[in-house]
Amino acid sequence: MATPDFLALRALMGDAWVEANILSEKSEHLLGHWHRKSDGNPWVQYTDQLVERLMGSGSLVFDKTALARKLAAEYVPTLAEIEVAVHLLEQGFSLVLEPTAPAKGPDLRADIADKSYFVEVRAVSDSEDDERFNAVSSEVFARLNATPSRYTVKVTVGDDCIAGSGDLKKAIDQIVNALSVMKERNWEHAHLFHSSSCSILDPGTGLSPKEKEMAAKAEIIAEFHDTGKEQEKTVASAWRPYKSAPEPDQTHERLKKMLSKKKTQLPENSRGILVFDVSELFMLSDFSIESALYGDLVVRLTAPSTPGGPIGEPTLFRNGRGFFGKSSRVSAVVFHTRQLDQ
Repeated sequence: MATPDFLALRALMGDAWVEANILSEKSEHLLGHWHRKSDGNPWVQYTDQLVERLMGSGSLVFDKTALARKLAAEYVPTLAEIEVAVHLLEQGFSLVLEPTAPAKGPDLRADIADKSYFVEVRAVSDSEDDERFNAVSSEVFARLNATPSRYTVKVTVGDDCIAGSGDLKKAIDQIVNALSVMKERNWEHAHLFHSSSCSILDPGTGLSPKEKEMAAKAEIIAEFHDTGKEQEKTVASAWRPYKSAPEPDQTHERLKKMLSKKKTQLPENSRGILVFDVSELFMLSDFSIESALYGDLVVRLTAPSTPGGPIGEPTLFRNGRGFFGKSSRVSAVVFHTRQLDQ
């Protein structure tokens, strides 16, 4: 009898899961798509080998069911966590996966020489902002599709809107409330400008200078139009802010936001390490990383010592506005990439 494929994945996920999600022609899981591409696809083999090395270690404590659930639902970020775990095990660390579960906390606790290190792993990709935008849009649509009205709503989603946040819920509440106000006052058109500090509903009568200043800071802008007929749901569309000219690269600012967010997963007064898997972030540069961690690069020119004299040699320094200048919770940040031989 032939030995079945992917023994390690079967041991973790179960035979039925492997058959349905990797070997089935109808599988929607990423591993299934790769396997259909070619029987010997390196990604499937690589994942199986990583799981084998992980589960074969005697220095690991983990919840098998929880890990299987994560690998099934969030393959790419979980793969990055497994890669880091296997690397640390091979360096002689003892590991605990999800050490604070069921409470929120770091992905790993790594112990060596009577010292503990807490590790949080994050997979980053160029499509991440699309995922954020789609998640916010879905939350808006779900609420408006359940709200009868006679209006259509065009929603412009700001770059800092996060799905599931309290600020987004307040913004959606304001949009739904505006539908009632417009119907009561028989308005045909209006704009809603919402930020964390205020909401302004303008039926087209114009804004005061102060209101214009506040509206310019809005993270959610909703444009309402009367269809002339009451509908069972409010039809909505989502848009990104219009930008008239190309913007400078803000990758370092994006990295700083992610660093600041992920550090909250690490316990205070501990040795905290953030690992970012940037294998799919093709445009990441050393300049962006250094700016995110240490601050913007500033050039200082020394004034002439005498009127009309030569300007001194320029000196370069960091302005200290990077991540490490604002946080003492993180001892190290590691940027990890994988290269898989085909």
